[in-house]
Amino acid sequence: MDNPSTPSASHRRSHAVMHILMLAATFFWAGNIIAIKEGLTGFHSLALAQLRITFAGIVFVVLLFATGRHRNLKLSRRDWVFMSFVGLTGVTLNQFCFIAGLDRSPASHAGLIVALGPIMVLVLSCTIGLEALTGSKFAGMLIAFGGVAVLATARSAPGSRASWTGDLILLAGTGFFAVCTILVKEIADKYDAVTINALAYVIGVPVMLPFAATSVRHVRWGEVPAHAWWGLAYAILFGSVIAYILFALVLTELTAARVAAFSFFQPAMATGLSVLMLHERLSVRLFIGGAFILGGLYLTERERGDELPAEAAKNSGKKEEAEATSV
Repeated sequence: MDNPSTPSASHRRSHAVMHILMLAATFFWAGNIIAIKEGLTGFHSLALAQLRITFAGIVFVVLLFATGRHRNLKLSRRDWVFMSFVGLTGVTLNQFCFIAGLDRSPASHAGLIVALGPIMVLVLSCTIGLEALTGSKFAGMLIAFGGVAVLATARSAPGSRASWTGDLILLAGTGFFAVCTILVKEIADKYDAVTINALAYVIGVPVMLPFAATSVRHVRWGEVPAHAWWGLAYAILFGSVIAYILFALVLTELTAARVAAFSFFQPAMATGLSVLMLHERLSVRLFIGGAFILGGLYLTERERGDELPAEAAKNSGKKEEAEATSV
């Protein structure tokens, strides 16, 4: 029996803690979908998106300065170009589509469509020649997008705001985030995750402002219900900042492949929370579409999911952490 004070026992405890923290981060991201739904009861989608990214951006900029990362920050012209597109795709367009799509679709649909992120990244990677397209990956793509089609063609329940347009907007948002992920890979070796997130928000926030200013100006602040304020606060603190910090911390000890496996839990968590908190109804199409999406995700990730050797995983940690631009 191992002595509790031995390195092996300590290592196992540390790994157990990291798994718990990653599970918490996954839960926070699932809860973020519910929080946005609550926020939409008091804010127009554009206003909610602008408020969320503005205050999340403030938090990341504070972290940038509080940790001293700003002191030696020098970007080349090329890196500024990449960073500008990261802010546009990962913050402005992704957040607009995510919140506008949620305004038109059930939270359970959003949980499944957001889980398509790795597949969207794979589609882009294969398209531009960064990754080889195999039969298993191609089959997984077709199956997963077939699942989206099943969800999008489902009939709305009486009184529901669900629509196929909402699902497609959510899918577009996932696509924009996939573009952001590809772009971040080009600069992840030069800048840490906090720096990339802070600069992405600094760029993305003012880009959305001309389109959202009218919606923000017309918010009847005194009439916004308390649960909408709580939803906004949760989306900023837990959905954008705390979950990201936990994710970055976990990547210092667990491999990217192990961490990515937790993405399979998020749709189930989001669906469970939507039933408990939003009283959404489950449908046969939801289960069928969900099975297709998760099955397709499994097929595409199976070939990519072999864990790196310990030293290689350590060297890749910075890049994987930087790819975690807050959603």
